[in-house]
Amino acid sequence: MSDVPDGRPPVGTSAAVPRSTEGQRALASTIEAPTTRVSARVGSPLVSICIPSYNGAPWIVEAIESALAQDYQRHEIIVCDDASSDETVAMAREFGDPRLRVLANQVRVGMARNWNRCVRASNGDYVKLLMQDDRLASTCVRRMLDVMDAHPDVGLVFSPREVQLDDPNDPESSLWKERFGVLHASFGPLSLVNDGRAMFDRLRDGQFRHNGIGEPTVVMVRRRALIRVGLFNVRLRQLTDLELWLRIAFFHDIGFVPDALATFRVHRRSVTAANERTGAGWLDRVWLLEGLRAHPEIRAALGSTTEALIWFDILRSTGKRLIGKRAGTMPSQTADLRNYLRFRLGRDRRPLHEVLMADRNGEARLGATRAGSGADTGAHDDP
Repeated sequence: MSDVPDGRPPVGTSAAVPRSTEGQRALASTIEAPTTRVSARVGSPLVSICIPSYNGAPWIVEAIESALAQDYQRHEIIVCDDASSDETVAMAREFGDPRLRVLANQVRVGMARNWNRCVRASNGDYVKLLMQDDRLASTCVRRMLDVMDAHPDVGLVFSPREVQLDDPNDPESSLWKERFGVLHASFGPLSLVNDGRAMFDRLRDGQFRHNGIGEPTVVMVRRRALIRVGLFNVRLRQLTDLELWLRIAFFHDIGFVPDALATFRVHRRSVTAANERTGAGWLDRVWLLEGLRAHPEIRAALGSTTEALIWFDILRSTGKRLIGKRAGTMPSQTADLRNYLRFRLGRDRRPLHEVLMADRNGEARLGATRAGSGADTGAHDDP
């Protein structure tokens, strides 16, 4: 379902709203993508392909193989495993490729913190995310980098993706593909370079129900953008990616490659499927708002009406869940609400976003978090 209001111009047109904080930017609605292969350029930038993992043994080999098969050769691959109980780490280490580093957390740190660890361990000017159960097309890095390289105001590039159902006969998976198979259409026509603030406004007007950009596997991010806005919000469970895309879009242009450059796998063991069954992310849009409000410029643009509408929608949907077949989630939701109130009342001052330091050393010690963000539990890196 589209969250595009009737009568509003598509975000890829010259009618998109310009940003004041980043200067006036004209949309490149007629720009053609470069045809020169980036891998042949002198001084080609380093791209970091980051693969966070947890119990990913059934899929990790395919993911790494797709990263190694990129036709843009100047890249590194970082697998950061969150204390898996299966053979994920051993399988990743079997590759023995000098471009691949494998980090293994000693204890679990949780999904968002592990995603952040993976990014902080990288060295590239650009970060290409790849989830453990997905795959990249061989041209993915090169084509996304073409856009980044040609347009320095672009903070994020994304593309459509193919959807692979592990069980095509599963009715829930088939319904998911029908609903979310094509995400970007909610923005209307997109150009090679689009006004990020206009895209932010579209998602805000839809009360952040819909991720029109997509999952981490379809996104490449400029490192400089991450240094500015911070990393993934550690309080989120389902909208972890969307919240970061929103922060980047508010301050940067957004690139779009119209061809599917990745494959997104749908299966019953995914975090998305688990969250849907348990309702674990019921407060995510509230935590998303808190993450956006951490930036004064975004807080001013949101206004109180957006927050009130989101709270009303959350309470309505939660009420339906509690009187339905999923009422057993009530104890968990009570704890979630208590934790949120502690944060809002100032009793929990841990920051929502870990920071990415400008220092280029692969964040090798993984200790560059803000004061008060919690103890660093450490990770082991392959020699």
